[in-house]
Parts: sequence; C-alpha cells; structure tokens
Amino acid sequence: METESIAETGKRELKNKSSIHSFTVFPDDLNYKGALFGGKILSEIDIAGLTPVRRMLYNTACDTAVTASIDRVDFLKPAKLGDIVELTATIYKLGRTSIHVFVYVTKEDEYGKIEKICDAHLVFVSLKDGKPYPHNHYLPKEYAPSDNLFNPCIS
Repeated sequence: METESIAETGKRELKNKSSIHSFTVFPDDLNYKGALFGGKILSEIDIAGLTPVRRMLYNTACDTAVTASIDRVDFLKPAKLGDIVELTATIYKLGRTSIHVFVYVTKEDEYGKIEKICDAHLVFVSLKDGKPYPHNHYLPKEYAPSDNLFNPCIS
C-alpha cells in the first residue's frame, strides 16, 4: 500500500546524499592576518551545500533552490596559504520543499595534517518560477543520520 502511494505521488527515493568540494587557499583568500578569510569559507560552504541539492533536483519540475538559512558557524582553526580545504556536504533531512544539509569543513596543511575548521547546517528551499515548489523526494525510512555525520572522525 505504501509503495502504491509513493508511485501515485511521484515521489522518488533520494539515493545520492553527499558530495565533496575542495579548494586550495591562495593569497587573495587571506585576511590581513594571513588566515583564510571567514567570508570565503561561508561562501564555499554555501556552494558545497548546494551541490547535492542541485543533483537531487535534476529531472524534477523544480528549476532551482535557494539558501534559506545557515546555522551558527564557529571557526575552530585557521587555514593558511597553500592549505587544501575540503567540504563534505550531506543531505540529512527533507521537507516538502526544504532540504537540510550538513557541511563538514577540514583543512590539510603542507605536511598532510588534517584538522576540522568548522561545520554548518544549511536549509535550502526548492523553487519553480521563484516560488517554493515540492521537490518530490524522500529519504528511505531506514535512513537516519548517524552521529558520525555530525561528528566525523579524522585520522
């Protein structure tokens, strides 16, 4: 019965929930103290968060998604010139038009040491013609984000 209702509503199970985005810190990305500018990280978090959302919206009636909110971001460590910054974005919750994404950010220095810089929760809203529009995706019932999603272990 539940399968029939899913077929009738046209909902699709979301299978690809994550994406990885990275960049290298260049001189134009630094603040006056020589650390990666916070605004650059926020911009990259937004871009990284949108990537799995865009992929989710392929072949749907939605024409775009916008950032509705970014939760608190605490900068734990600075990134320096030449560091590789990696952002892992994972969709962990879906509403009718809302898409919740967790972004985990690390830096890798010139010696290969990897450290967490920050993380953030973002909410995107799927749109059609500039108005909220149902994306018609669902997460499988057995999918529940593990504690490892929000506290990944870096070795």
